[in-house]
Amino acid sequence: MKNLISILLIILISCTTKLNQESVNIENEQILVGKVNWQGLTQQPYDEWFTPTYLSYRVDSTTLVSLGSKIDDIEIILFLGTWCSDSQVEVPQFYKILDHIGYDLSKMTVVALERLESRELVSPQHEEAEYEIGFVPTFIFKRAGKEIGRVTEYPEKTLEKDMVRIIAN
Repeated sequence: MKNLISILLIILISCTTKLNQESVNIENEQILVGKVNWQGLTQQPYDEWFTPTYLSYRVDSTTLVSLGSKIDDIEIILFLGTWCSDSQVEVPQFYKILDHIGYDLSKMTVVALERLESRELVSPQHEEAEYEIGFVPTFIFKRAGKEIGRVTEYPEKTLEKDMVRIIAN
């Protein structure tokens, strides 16, 4: 019984991922790495870019009307770089859109990546490995466990229009 408890404890500890881990990148900037959440993105120094962009973004609610309940079964995986200017614009806007449509954020996984000298994008637990992430931000939309589309680096049209195109089709 003691062995079973020890094994379960080891599994639990190894499966627990610390949220909002910070690191220093190759450019000596403080960054987030690994799984992050709203609290991590709205803490210093990240809130200096996250909060103003989130607050000032005007959601295109007309475009989003066609989503209706189609978003309910969608899982989102978001890869970003807190050091990346595209992430600093697109990620707060994306959160504002999700808030507007009432998306359940517990169905979204957000992973902050570090860019190595080799330009490879990585996280401590390597969540990016199965997704071939070459640019950030990358928004991956999944239905029933299968990827149905993604927005990479910046939208083709707008975040709202790209989301509707991916999810409604």
